[in-house]
Amino acid sequence: MTTMNNQHSNNNNTTLSRRHILATALILTSTTSAFSPPQTQCSISTSSSSSTTTQLYHWANRLDNRLEEPTFVATDLPNLQPLSKTFTRRSLLSIGVASTTLTTLLSPLIANADFTAGGSIVDREVSIFYGNKEASPSRRNDNSNVLFSQDNYFKFGAAAQWIEPGSTDFPIKMPFVLSQQRYDGLKKYRSKVDIAKSSLLKLGSITSVDDVPLSDNPSYQLRAMGLLANSFLASENTGVSNELMLARWYINEIYLRIGDYRRALESGDEKDAKFSYQCMIKAMNSYLTLLNRSITSKVGDPFTYVE
Repeated sequence: MTTMNNQHSNNNNTTLSRRHILATALILTSTTSAFSPPQTQCSISTSSSSSTTTQLYHWANRLDNRLEEPTFVATDLPNLQPLSKTFTRRSLLSIGVASTTLTTLLSPLIANADFTAGGSIVDREVSIFYGNKEASPSRRNDNSNVLFSQDNYFKFGAAAQWIEPGSTDFPIKMPFVLSQQRYDGLKKYRSKVDIAKSSLLKLGSITSVDDVPLSDNPSYQLRAMGLLANSFLASENTGVSNELMLARWYINEIYLRIGDYRRALESGDEKDAKFSYQCMIKAMNSYLTLLNRSITSKVGDPFTYVE
């Protein structure tokens, strides 16, 4: 008796399951869909319960033959059901509307988005001239031909503006670094920065490319300038700050502009050579102005500018 009851229960469950399948199929699809009979439409009469049950079994059997088992089942997601048995027309419509709305909202951002050399995404085109049209045109887009790869362009995909000598308008604030660290750094590298200033001044009177050292020549002391910037603009608490990246960008511009200056002299383009030299001086003075903001009376005397 118990066995017969179990069989009867299983039959009822099967019937209920097929009825649900048939109802879902009639809601989701038209007569030409995959869940509908291929030729004759299903017409279920409500006047006779036996006729209705017969037709339900008939069409459910037809549907069972059309349903295929899913090729992938996520065993660690017990509530996950095959899409064909879970989604309704309303849910599919909701997904479509949401996708269309999201695409519409994000289209301007996606259209203008770009990746910086450091892998950050920005809502504009990355350019070596963005923010400063006087930036060196010889900088590579991946920032692979500079002295310090992690600079302002590396992070933000943009050039930095020049800083007028003595100005405190840009950047807005400076990172906190212990005065003792700044004092030690200035004491160690000040003389080398003075040598860098003198080396750049000499370039202004040179007319032959043979007399201009290469950009990586130690006489420019560009690496020492980078080490001084580390002492002034980075600490264990701040790490590599945006202001340090800014200082590195100015050093890299000096490095690149020395190469531009050499090429201009080699080609006999005096105008371009003069412009490259002016940009070198602007980059140096911007660097010195940035550092002078961190030089207090306890640290030492501020740098003089290159004229």
